[in-house]
Amino acid sequence: MKASILSGKIHSFFRDRRSIATAALLLAILLLGGFLRFYHLGEAGVGNTYYAATVKSMLMSWKNFFFAAFDPGGSLSVDKPPVGFWFQAISARIFGLNGFAIALPNAIAGIISMLMVYLLIRRPFGTWAGLIAALALALMPVAISTERNNTIDGLLVMVLLLAAWAFLQAAYTGRIRWLLVGTLLVGVGFNIKMLEAFLPLPAFYAVYFFGVKKIWWKKMFHLVAATIILFAVSLSWAVVVDLVPASDRPYVDSTAENSVLELIFGHNGIERLINLRQAVGLDDRADGFPIPSGDRSIRPQGFPPDGNPPQPPAGRTLPQPPIGTGIIQGSGNGIRPNNQPGSMDFGTAGTTRLFTEPLASEVSWLLPLVIGGFALSAAVLWRRPFGTQHISLIFFALWLLPEAVYFTYSQGLMHAYYLIMMGPPIAALTATTIWSLWQIIRAHARAGWILAFVLTAVTLIFQVNLLWGKTTAASGALVLSGLMLLLGIVFALLGRSRGAFQSAALTALLAAMLVAPALWSTLTTFNSNPNGGLPYAGPSQREEMPGGAGQNGGYGNGVPLLAYLVAYTSPDTYLLATERASDSAPYILATGRPVLTFGGFLAEYDEVSVTQLAMLVKNGLLRFVLFGQENQRHQEISAWVQQNCTLVDAADLSGSGGSGAGTRLYDCGEK
Repeated sequence: MKASILSGKIHSFFRDRRSIATAALLLAILLLGGFLRFYHLGEAGVGNTYYAATVKSMLMSWKNFFFAAFDPGGSLSVDKPPVGFWFQAISARIFGLNGFAIALPNAIAGIISMLMVYLLIRRPFGTWAGLIAALALALMPVAISTERNNTIDGLLVMVLLLAAWAFLQAAYTGRIRWLLVGTLLVGVGFNIKMLEAFLPLPAFYAVYFFGVKKIWWKKMFHLVAATIILFAVSLSWAVVVDLVPASDRPYVDSTAENSVLELIFGHNGIERLINLRQAVGLDDRADGFPIPSGDRSIRPQGFPPDGNPPQPPAGRTLPQPPIGTGIIQGSGNGIRPNNQPGSMDFGTAGTTRLFTEPLASEVSWLLPLVIGGFALSAAVLWRRPFGTQHISLIFFALWLLPEAVYFTYSQGLMHAYYLIMMGPPIAALTATTIWSLWQIIRAHARAGWILAFVLTAVTLIFQVNLLWGKTTAASGALVLSGLMLLLGIVFALLGRSRGAFQSAALTALLAAMLVAPALWSTLTTFNSNPNGGLPYAGPSQREEMPGGAGQNGGYGNGVPLLAYLVAYTSPDTYLLATERASDSAPYILATGRPVLTFGGFLAEYDEVSVTQLAMLVKNGLLRFVLFGQENQRHQEISAWVQQNCTLVDAADLSGSGGSGAGTRLYDCGEK
């Protein structure tokens, strides 16, 4: 009896020691991932100014908050649903509107995502596999660049991982409530970034259908019920917005008919698959924007419904602006937007897209290992009774496959940071690959080690090709990888006589494959000049932009453009009108004033007609228009502005928040 008690205490002691060691390792991984995401978070700026301006506008009224209004006047919405920005707005309310506050929700989401991947892999494959998955995601370059930014993809990934946990719980337990929770969470994800949230749906549904031991028609019934909940939650906000009269809400950006449903299936739907804009005639579409009487949708909130312009504050006389005094070419305006348009960052569609730049260094560092490892994992599990390991492998493979196909062959609108969606399945399948190699090594040592070294060698060769010549630290990292590989070989040879060295050998091989992505992730964190609009992994590839705050730029006597506009407009009117949101955003961030954006996000649509623009000018609600003189998209507005407004400056404003060469500032209150 005493011996059994002693044995139990010894077993409990070592079990507790293992638990403490596991907790310590998990904490270390989370701290590592946290450092890479939180170090100097937000110090490079507010990130994507389009999204940052949306957050600022949302803080100005509950109406703006609900509708995700891009401009403070509530005239235009952002081209995404509001849930992701709600998190950012709440953070900004607590910490102030700054780069740290609006990036904070994404960074926190990254930590939660690492923890979720650990939990999802630990149950079927064990603690060590879970730790490997968490480490792989912690060092995923695209995850770090995106989660240090104010784009909302990190929040989407977190919500989808929570949904994944619910779906797997449903598959493991057979309880429908977890299935319904999972679909509800996917619906929340839809209200973060629309159809992108549906990419893992094949995996989610398949794991329930094949994993639950029930009659097939019952499972189909459950999935139909879950789908009803999915669409009800997904479309809830869209339906509410579309039911609100257009005059009582912002115009839905990037749409022709002012409809969220159009946004879902158009700009955020089919255009993400294949660019049909010209094929369906959107580029040559006539202006169909309605002009209802007394329309308040393009008027700053709080204006009287009769459209009469507000009067300047008592005792204030606005000076008349000088005409033609000029803005110094290439000068600054006191605003430093860090999302200036540049070359596209998603490469050319084709089979090798994920294995060549610019996408390969975002997420593909471990892809050769994962591809080969899936076949190994399938072989290891082939003869085993169907269980949680099979469910998990099928789940993450079906999560990765449709996304890999989409990102490989899509000819529509996408960006490199979208590849964060591939982070969780790649991290999970990396862990299952190492687990499978360990199973083979234990059963067939020689064959197992041959497979391990072949997969490691192929992966390292791929990483050498990615890293070489990209950074001065490449040689050191590759030497370290080589040393880890050599150490793995030594441990594997020693493992013939001492089994304890086998696990050390496999750990060394894993470490060898993690050196390169760890370096790239570190360079991402320490990049002091990141691209806020289109975040990418790795070191800076951009020059510091001229015309930042403090440089000698401005109107006439050195007065910056921003100060000029503020001085010559009433605070209750539009500061100015611009073609695109990327031009408007810096002014919104700097002043909190309404800025009319008549072309939407990329000046692709006629979201304000020439008649509406003229009405605003006539009523004294708008005075200045920043416009491209050679613009071919909004020709009616261009002709009206040139005919009815005075050219304030003939210099190039491309360095002053304009959309490019030939941008001019017009005064429509003088002519």
